[in-house]
Amino acid sequence: MSDKEVVSLLHMKSGSRGQVVEITGGIGFQSHLDSLGIRRGKIVQKLAAHPLRGPIVIELDGTRIAIGRRMANRILLKELGANRT
Repeated sequence: MSDKEVVSLLHMKSGSRGQVVEITGGIGFQSHLDSLGIRRGKIVQKLAAHPLRGPIVIELDGTRIAIGRRMANRILLKELGANRT
């Protein structure tokens, strides 16, 4: 692996991008995320973490998706840095 750290989506900084390297959880959980387009190898950008235990908002393939914090904690990514648009 490179010098970039592997971190859960929950703990990644807002504005950062990462490549999904692992999803921890059962087959049902992985299937649900797969139906949202979240799978190994995909690049996601964390847009926001809403306060007071609200959802995590990500962008994936041009689509914004809100997921719960417990789900986000089980998605591990290799950080790629901030998106430079």
